[in-house]
Amino acid sequence: METGRKPRKLPEQIADKLREMIIQESMKTGSKLPAEAELMARFGVSRSTVREAVKILQTEHIVDIRQGQGTFLCAMPGLAEDPLGLRFADQEELIAQLLETRLLIEPGVAALAATRRRADQLAEMKQLLDKMDNAYLHGEDYTPFDFEFHSLIARCTGNDVVMRLLPTIHESIQAGYHHTQRVEGSYQRASQCHLEMYRSIAEGDSDRARQAAQRHMIQTMHDSGVDVPGVLLR
Repeated sequence: METGRKPRKLPEQIADKLREMIIQESMKTGSKLPAEAELMARFGVSRSTVREAVKILQTEHIVDIRQGQGTFLCAMPGLAEDPLGLRFADQEELIAQLLETRLLIEPGVAALAATRRRADQLAEMKQLLDKMDNAYLHGEDYTPFDFEFHSLIARCTGNDVVMRLLPTIHESIQAGYHHTQRVEGSYQRASQCHLEMYRSIAEGDSDRARQAAQRHMIQTMHDSGVDVPGVLLR
């Protein structure tokens, strides 16, 4: 006797349709999904079914339900807060491994960004550098701008897979900040590397962008007390 797959429940089927709607309509980050009544009419189902379907998407980190405001598309749909399970990694080794990963990835990302960046992205990049410096000078946490700067370089590549590697980079920036904030001259060295990355990307110089990103990561690893594998310097 053959046993087929268990029939999918109606809320799961509607969740599938909602995913298709988001993709087909090319909904952007922060976009508001149609109201419950509209979704009920669109799919011919009850309010409770729509709500259950939306909750499924919420657990998958596709949508964000804001009480009294509606349902909105997440910044990185489908990407969990800790997609690589870094909370379960050896925390003593994590900072070194995160920085090593960045050294492997970011030079190539910067090189590709130099060939694909747009004028508006360059203007935003310069603004982020200014905001970073301003926050540092006022003794404020500059890491949100640091993260946005590296995020923007990744966005310049136009490669969605690169964008989905950013949580690893973000973890590294936050962890690295606590390791380097008391190291004299660390911010100034990082700032100089950021400026060189920006200039080389603006000028479309892939080789220089790659070298600037590599120098930035090596400097960060040194300031964090992390050994740089010699094989990665060849």
